[in-house]
Amino acid sequence: MEVRLKGLTWDHPRGYAPLLAGVAEYHHQNPGVNIQWDRRTLREFGEAPIEQYLDRYDLIIVDHPFVGFAAAHGVLVDLALSLSDGEKDRFVQDSVGPSWDSYWYDGGLWAYPIDAAAQVAAYRADLMAAFPDPIPQSFSAVLQLGYRARAIGKHIIVPACPTDAISLFFTLSANLGHPIPEERELFVEEFVAREVLERLHSLISVAHPRSVDSNPIQVYDYMVSHSDAVYCPYGFGYSNYSRVGTAVPLKFTNAPGAGTRRCSGTMLGGTGVAVSNMSKHKNAAVAYAKWLVTPEHQRGAYVREGGQPASLAAWTDASVNTAADGFFSSTLLTLQTAYVRPRFDGFVPFFEAAGIQINRCLRGKLEDRALVQWLNERYAAQRASRPQIA
Repeated sequence: MEVRLKGLTWDHPRGYAPLLAGVAEYHHQNPGVNIQWDRRTLREFGEAPIEQYLDRYDLIIVDHPFVGFAAAHGVLVDLALSLSDGEKDRFVQDSVGPSWDSYWYDGGLWAYPIDAAAQVAAYRADLMAAFPDPIPQSFSAVLQLGYRARAIGKHIIVPACPTDAISLFFTLSANLGHPIPEERELFVEEFVAREVLERLHSLISVAHPRSVDSNPIQVYDYMVSHSDAVYCPYGFGYSNYSRVGTAVPLKFTNAPGAGTRRCSGTMLGGTGVAVSNMSKHKNAAVAYAKWLVTPEHQRGAYVREGGQPASLAAWTDASVNTAADGFFSSTLLTLQTAYVRPRFDGFVPFFEAAGIQINRCLRGKLEDRALVQWLNERYAAQRASRPQIA
């Protein structure tokens, strides 16, 4: 019997191109399975409730903060049940940093990691040649570069729109040695918040004015189309901008250290492929999802077609790195030491609302003390209202 699977991914070439390109290959190997992929916006991908798609799609590309909701409400297939112990061991060994662990929650695996990312640094090599100092390894060096760039009419730039503003908050707190844990009611101690906000204000004050309005794609698009933005210290990496043959390429490297922990603690991003519990073809959907994340496919057609794999075999493959001008090898340490944000049911609405408030603070529209009070009160309320998982 012919099976037709529908999938939903995010609307960027990194998110859809490798999936579309792989359909014919999978159909050739499995003639009875036909696959269609639709797209949603980047904002919808990060914040829209996944339950609104579950009756229309068999497969959904998700971010790991949604797993708490999935575990509490049973909306996604627990993929752990489809894995042998040997397969689990292979996943662990082939994971880029905590990508594999990030989709486990309350004893279940709610997606297979298909794409790996974290906040890393990016720069224009041609523009950085005007500065004698090496690429910044510390936060103070980032600020120094910012002042020197501004003196000659150029800037550093950083994604700091609401979603990325809170991502920066998580990154800097973890990088300073105070990662925000999921297990407590308090979001952040006041002394940690002061340290983080002091650095964020310093960064925004010297960064390009577009920063507070921009996400990573907008920052990178600006960097390659203008000559006044030379360096970005923290942005989710996109290997698409460093591929050989790109007209104006970006170089990517490990994130700078805000404290003494080098690049450790930048916030994990990436995506996973999940299966709807309302799918009429669960077995076929799980089999296809498992194929998408095999090391062979991830370091083959998936990465060749613009994907950013979650397979360590792909990240360490010499030919893959050559094609991406060293993107993977140059940022791997940051990925391997990345921070996993909270994932409890109710966290995603907090993440969205908190990003707006932190962005307001960076714009000078909300005082630091009021922000910290809001963050702690809202976080405690969000955790208190979450359903208890039996």
